[in-house]
Amino acid sequence: MIRTDKEDIEIFFRKTRLKIETLLSRKSVVLAGKVITISIFILIIIGPIFYLLLQIFLYWGEIYSKVFNDPILGNEAFLMMLRSIGLSLKVAGIVTFFDLIVGISIAWVLARYDFKGRKVLDTLVDMPMAVPTSALGFSIYLFWGTNNGISRLFNSNVGLVSQGTLLIILTHIAFTFPYVTRSIKGIIADLDLNIEKAAKTLGAPPFTIARMISLPMVKESLLAGTVLAFTRSLGETGATLIVSGVYQTAPVVIVSWMKGLKIPTTAFLSLILIVISLLLLTAVRLFARRVGLPWNKVFPRFERKLSSKKVSRTRDSLSITLFFVFVFIPALFVIIYLFQWWNKSPFSGDNEAGMIYQVFQAPDKKIDSIIHAFITSIEVALIVTIVNLIIATPMALLISKTKDDKLKGLLDTLIDIPLIIPSSALGFSIFFLWGSNGLHLLSPGFLMIIVSHISFTYAYCVRPLVGAFDAIPTMYDEAAFAFGSSKLTAFRTVTIPFLKSGLIAASIMTFTRSMSETGATIIVQGVERTIPVLLVDFFEASTFPAAAFAASLLILISFLSLLLLRYVSKER
Repeated sequence: MIRTDKEDIEIFFRKTRLKIETLLSRKSVVLAGKVITISIFILIIIGPIFYLLLQIFLYWGEIYSKVFNDPILGNEAFLMMLRSIGLSLKVAGIVTFFDLIVGISIAWVLARYDFKGRKVLDTLVDMPMAVPTSALGFSIYLFWGTNNGISRLFNSNVGLVSQGTLLIILTHIAFTFPYVTRSIKGIIADLDLNIEKAAKTLGAPPFTIARMISLPMVKESLLAGTVLAFTRSLGETGATLIVSGVYQTAPVVIVSWMKGLKIPTTAFLSLILIVISLLLLTAVRLFARRVGLPWNKVFPRFERKLSSKKVSRTRDSLSITLFFVFVFIPALFVIIYLFQWWNKSPFSGDNEAGMIYQVFQAPDKKIDSIIHAFITSIEVALIVTIVNLIIATPMALLISKTKDDKLKGLLDTLIDIPLIIPSSALGFSIFFLWGSNGLHLLSPGFLMIIVSHISFTYAYCVRPLVGAFDAIPTMYDEAAFAFGSSKLTAFRTVTIPFLKSGLIAASIMTFTRSMSETGATIIVQGVERTIPVLLVDFFEASTFPAAAFAASLLILISFLSLLLLRYVSKER
């Protein structure tokens, strides 16, 4: 058979590609790739934090004078830090306690009960986690804090809950709740039921079995979910800006001081929040296996009563009711509000107060601002997703396949840093390193937004990919090597096809997290505006119908992304 010129060209390119892949599979090249991967991670995640620490150490005198010994204000800045951190810790503690009480019960219902609507409830539990917090905060403010929401049931002209600590708590419950539920639901479903059956045959009631056997087996995941919920509440900015009023949590103070260009005090408070978050992460990593659950003593009569069908059904029904009342309905109430104010005010009938006029017909043409902010958000999220897939895939491969347990454990811990550090503090550290106070490479604006979003979404990209790599059977790589394939050729022809669902999941999580961020974006935005930040601007300008339009747009995108992610996970 005579080969055509086209076939000759294809063979030439195939051989050339295999030679290049063989060359790039050498140990020295692979080692260089690992060094580059770790170096990029240090530059975008660890570097800004260490630079912030270094600058505070070098300029401690100036920081000390601003924080503790200001000529006019004295130590007022430090006292404000203590008040804001104290409020943040109090809110996070109360929120986490509620999440545990209700979240564990719902996780158990979703994992162990088979009932009509279970899949729907499973999807609804995840919804607040996907909704941008600024949209979530605005929706919850409308539900609890205005006469458009629940106060209508009482014919009240004012909201049931005013801006302040209680409204902050109600808001933080909504977006932290899924972290506890999701962290243990899958593990409860996968537990070996034989141990529970053995305990049941010995006469132990279901409540005792769950408390003494099942929950200790999910202890690490429960503790991780608890810390994630706590730190998520501790670091939240976007929603808190809307519902806090005159009460300022630590992340809100960071944004406020940054807007006032109070760099020394902002740097010091950012470092304190970072240190608190890192201490929590370290404690979980070091002591998760050592800490036991409390109350090992058994109370047979009392726990047998708690295990009765009537009590169990009441408990489960109450947990689901609390979820809908305090989480789901308030989180999506903004959509109801949008229809109420679609054409006009439902109270006065004024057309100029309606969404249509404010967004499309008013002289300031808010629709133009919304379109521009929406395009900016999409552009940032797409660039961040592509860049993170490029730099996170090698890190995920390194964590999954490395045989050095110490290196694997270290990287596995460090990857979680962006998940727990307040995004406003992380955004400030990036501003400090890359901006005029550091490398002088970037000014606040589009590029700095991208760098900051890459930083805090990095872990959201790595984690699904690590799971995807771990799920690939090693026999496929071994078979490829047996047939003479180089490492890179085996990766291209064998590994990548298995990664498809993992790559899609990582892309969706990274994209939606970038689309929803508010705190870090406000720090580094310059004159640019993303949709979540524009929503905050609309709220501060009291143009609520326009804010509701922007929030509903964000919720729609988030919901579609969540459905796509669940579909991909199911296929995987």
